Amino acid sequence: MRLRPTACLLAALAAVPFAAPLSTPLSAQLFGGTTLNIVADPATATIYRLRAQDNVFVPIGTGNAKFKLEKNDPNTVMVSQEGYREVRRSFSRDANYKDKNIIVILDKRVVKLTAQPYDARVYENGVQIFGKAADQGKGNMEIEVGVGQTTTIEVKKVKYATVKRVYRWDKGGELPPVADRVELVDRAVEVTTMPPKAELLSDGAKIGDGDGVFVIRRGTCGTLTASLPGFIPARQTWCNKDGDPSDPPSSFRLELTGRVVNLTAPPAARIVINNTQVGTGSFQVQVKDGSCVEVDVAQPGFLTEHRKWCAAVPNWTQDPPRDENVTLSPDDSYAASIVSDQANVNVTLEVGKSFTEEQAWRLLASIVLNHFDVLENSDAQTGYLRTAWQVKSYGDNRVLVRTRVIVKRSNDQPLRYTLKIVSERNDSPDPKVKDDEKFQSWDRVLNVYKDVISEAQSRLTGR
Repeated sequence: MRLRPTACLLAALAAVPFAAPLSTPLSAQLFGGTTLNIVADPATATIYRLRAQDNVFVPIGTGNAKFKLEKNDPNTVMVSQEGYREVRRSFSRDANYKDKNIIVILDKRVVKLTAQPYDARVYENGVQIFGKAADQGKGNMEIEVGVGQTTTIEVKKVKYATVKRVYRWDKGGELPPVADRVELVDRAVEVTTMPPKAELLSDGAKIGDGDGVFVIRRGTCGTLTASLPGFIPARQTWCNKDGDPSDPPSSFRLELTGRVVNLTAPPAARIVINNTQVGTGSFQVQVKDGSCVEVDVAQPGFLTEHRKWCAAVPNWTQDPPRDENVTLSPDDSYAASIVSDQANVNVTLEVGKSFTEEQAWRLLASIVLNHFDVLENSDAQTGYLRTAWQVKSYGDNRVLVRTRVIVKRSNDQPLRYTLKIVSERNDSPDPKVKDDEKFQSWDRVLNVYKDVISEAQSRLTGR
């Protein structure tokens, strides 16, 4: 009997030893390898097959591709897309693939980072990156970011402001960039202050207390200020401009070298520093290191208050206060005097025709002696008379007022004299009678002397 072709084939197979695993489908053993459907995620990724004869990957599709498992072949696929870490997978020809749809997910984003200058240090999540192109002087590296993860990159170099990049990849969110470039161009100075904890301001914006990083943008100049209550603010300016020969340092200590006293006084009180009036009511008094200032707070009708402050002066043990509130006490010399336009002015005395020169002189001397005890100089021949100073103290000896009279013959025909009431005041610290240079003309006359001129005018006219 003659066998049919199919029966002959089955008989031949039955006679040959069968080494294929039982799990391999019979159809695959009889008719060739399995065909898989490779699906890429994202769908825009390219699918490649490794060509066995030359180990070259050749594209077989985008998003999905049919992949037939071949005999004597590594059966390796690669899924790749710019901005992702490629994924490679190999498949066994003899495996039983119940699901022919194989999904290959690209689950790592890759940022191609270039950092300049090339000798800058690069940190990934706080750890310096080693063994990458950055260490070879090229400044190029790849940064991986997993799904749902955050990667922080910092690029640092001495004298430059650190630049930070944060890459995060959330499904459905914004993707990290395919490539990024970081160039350090802004300069940075690490600043500390003396005294510590002074407030640091960069062009008016606070950057720290006691220490901070001062950044000077490229093409600009910046001013750093350190301030602390009770101290004169310190300032420093640096520039970061092409061609500028100055080079900001990597670190700097900014010292506050003087003191500030916030002086408050009555609104109408004059504030005088080193004999120069600087304001009224209130003022910030600056005391530079190695110097002293003399401060007077004065107001008519009140005792002048004196202060002396020194900063960093040898043998000066008291630091200037941060705040000083000055109150003024009434000056009783004002109650004992009147404002007079005849103070320190030569007043002409007309002598009546009924008086001889001798009579007029005796009368004039008598009037003066009624008010003053001692004549320092008296000469009838020349017609000159000057009393000694009569000094009175007020405010527990804080104010000295001295008064004298000077008489001069100013004309013979008709006979005239001039009389001047000299009124002076000394309210300097710890005033002394002999401190002539500290007495100043006063536009007031003590009440006990206010009638001297009017009496002389009245009696000498003979009316």
